[in-house]
Amino acid sequence: MLDAEHERLLAFSMPAMESLHQQLASPSLTVLLADRQGFVLGVVGPLRPAASHSRETSSTREASPTREASRLAAAGFGAHPGADADDAESGTFAVFAGNRIVMGITAPILAPLGGVLGILDLSAAPFDNLSHAGALLQTTAGIIEHRLIESDERGFLMLRFHTHPGVLGSPLEALAVFDRESRLVVGNRVARNLLEIDERRASLLCPDCFDAPWPGLVGQAALAQSEPFVLRTCGGGRFFARASLRLKATA
Repeated sequence: MLDAEHERLLAFSMPAMESLHQQLASPSLTVLLADRQGFVLGVVGPLRPAASHSRETSSTREASPTREASRLAAAGFGAHPGADADDAESGTFAVFAGNRIVMGITAPILAPLGGVLGILDLSAAPFDNLSHAGALLQTTAGIIEHRLIESDERGFLMLRFHTHPGVLGSPLEALAVFDRESRLVVGNRVARNLLEIDERRASLLCPDCFDAPWPGLVGQAALAQSEPFVLRTCGGGRFFARASLRLKATA
């Protein structure tokens, strides 16, 4: 039985996982979702090499973990037990499955109560399959974290920004959520890259990122205007942005 947090992560992730599996278009590739401790929450695809597929495991789409998937995940997929998902990094791993080595790649989902997304390659030549799958995995993880951050009610002010105004409102945009004291609560990978956020900093304030007074941004967010405004960074960068207050903040 999954708790509410895991149910939410799985519900937001499964459609994107199924789409990723279709794009990979390989019977030997399996998409897995795990929490931060490596517990498998969802599986899309086979769980054993083709030579040992049974009727039950071939081409399966499972929304509940299996014993074999959990074993593989514990060995390599959940490589950072107990670590914060924001500190996790993309990577590769190899585990023994039966008498052969199974390769895999992972990408963190950088969102509150996020997890890790990964691909297992059960083929005889895993490097050939995984060489083109990494970019799709990163994109899918970004889509999931965008949905999780956008729908989360925590925080006070949400900022959407990008160098291209047409990107706003799509999973390609940068998302940053701040609390009432302007502290950064969470930012997706696009925001972290655009702002060149130093992950070693314990705390980051909005004025550390943007050349704009915090009260002015709060006022802009209260207007909830759909027209983007220009927002400059402390380093001289220029973005188009929309700001809004969380529903709980306005209640």
